[in-house]
Amino acid sequence: MMDQRSYKKTYKPLILWLLVFIAGSTFMPAFINRALDELFQITWGEGAEVRLIMMFMVIALDGLMWMIYAREYVYWINGGPSFEEAKAASSEKRKAYAAVHLSVFLKMTLFCCVYLIISSLFRLPMGIDIVLISSAVVVAAIKTMTICFD
Repeated sequence: MMDQRSYKKTYKPLILWLLVFIAGSTFMPAFINRALDELFQITWGEGAEVRLIMMFMVIALDGLMWMIYAREYVYWINGGPSFEEAKAASSEKRKAYAAVHLSVFLKMTLFCCVYLIISSLFRLPMGIDIVLISSAVVVAAIKTMTICFD
């Protein structure tokens, strides 16, 4: 639990998360493909890099939600409390609010990962993957809009 005096406004972890997200999305798929090809002579099917980026994206969103939960940065959440409202609230209230958001995004990630595994096995078209995963992220975001801080 975070005590009220130590609860300070910061966006540094969010900026760091964003930089890691951009770097990971850019370099991780190519690195994994190259490593699989050189070490095991395995080549992924068409669209594998896009699937990796999408899987990384939904897992990274969980990481962001976990960071909000763990450090109680609920004022980062769009439509959530202001920093002053968050600071005035108890640690339990901030954690409970963030936990509901985290739960929604974890369920979305589970759905997306299961779908992407099935899509990879059956080599479904990349367009379907993009539409379905993007829709899942949007649906999760919309579901969190009804969560109230009070």
